[in-house]
Amino acid sequence: MVCGDATDPAAYAAVMRDEQARLTFTDVPYNVPIAGHVTKGDHREFAMASGEMSDEQFQDFNQRWIAAALSHVCQGGLLGTFIDWRGYPTVHSAAVSADLSAINLIVWAKTNAGLGSLYRSQHELFALYKKGLAPHVNNIQLGKSGRWRSNLWTYPGASSVGSDSRSGLEFHPTVKPEAMCADAILDLTNRGEIVLDPFLGSGSTLIAAQRTGRRCFGIELDPRYVDVAVRRYQAVHGQLAVLEATGESFEVLARQRLAEG
Repeated sequence: MVCGDATDPAAYAAVMRDEQARLTFTDVPYNVPIAGHVTKGDHREFAMASGEMSDEQFQDFNQRWIAAALSHVCQGGLLGTFIDWRGYPTVHSAAVSADLSAINLIVWAKTNAGLGSLYRSQHELFALYKKGLAPHVNNIQLGKSGRWRSNLWTYPGASSVGSDSRSGLEFHPTVKPEAMCADAILDLTNRGEIVLDPFLGSGSTLIAAQRTGRRCFGIELDPRYVDVAVRRYQAVHGQLAVLEATGESFEVLARQRLAEG
């Protein structure tokens, strides 16, 4: 994991080095304010694409992060991001301009509705694309291996009672269910392969990749959410995170930085 900008090629070089991802699985900011669209105002706004961008700026933002990520995705690798109905045309346009092929458009149907005006929102979209002409991983194969899946994913939203992401909602406004992330990773990658998440957020992709025997490489711009992802990962998997540059554990470094103000 690196604290960096998902549109900056240097952030990918720092975390990926010479590795190639089989899947980019992420949740790009939707360029709408968190307050009033996602929550009633009990979370701070994202550092980027939180409603401050024009349509042209949001298009450029998506083109830049997709181009930067694709440099570290193998041929036949997949790139998918969650997005809402407002942002989907922009994401699709950016993906097509990067010569990606559309594979599917998945609907995440939540078990409870969120905020809304005319209609309350009860779904999000997951747009999925492929790089190059090589075949992509398909671990579903129309149920031949016992995995019966469709492009309608039904999982509880973070605010639902019983959701595995409910506890993370205290720290991050758009926590994705770990079970949903794990199922998608199982569908689209093989054991030991790399999943890249350029907008790591609360770390659900990181946790799901570990559970499924994959390796997650993540980028997150906001230092607060880097801390959230590390703490969630440590709590779930019982493994200690270390700062690569010094070998210090996360807990030691956190105490040191707090003491320094």
